[in-house]
Amino acid sequence: MTRFAIESRSARATRAWGRRLATLLTGGEILGLTGDLGAGKTCFVKGLARGLGVDEDKVLSPTFTTIQEHRGRLLLYHIDLYRLEQARLDDLGLREYLFSDGVAAVEWFERLREAPELDYLAIQIGYAGANARRIELSATSDRYRALIEELESRFR
Repeated sequence: MTRFAIESRSARATRAWGRRLATLLTGGEILGLTGDLGAGKTCFVKGLARGLGVDEDKVLSPTFTTIQEHRGRLLLYHIDLYRLEQARLDDLGLREYLFSDGVAAVEWFERLREAPELDYLAIQIGYAGANARRIELSATSDRYRALIEELESRFR
């Protein structure tokens, strides 16, 4: 499995990595974000949104609104499964969002029952000190391996 690990020392740096990733997206991507509460998943998605031409201030932690749709260069579906103990693709019409021409950024991705069978870019964000975060991207297929390699070659 192809992996790319980044250390972020601020929220600004975390958003910057999301923005960088967004410049490489073409649509139809599933981004599976995992990490502890407050680790920076929504912060990363804000950067992703900005990179897609969406006002990042409109991207909020959708904990009470499970799905938010944002229009930019590509549609961004910001999905948060925190309030669900477990979800299936057909719950809440998730299949419609995950298999679209947009970009589906799913927080608490591990709560999606079918997650292990899906083709997605895994983004694990964890604490690496007081203000530092470790962002690790892992590929589940050739498509996402190529994306990680391009991200690494352009921005490392």
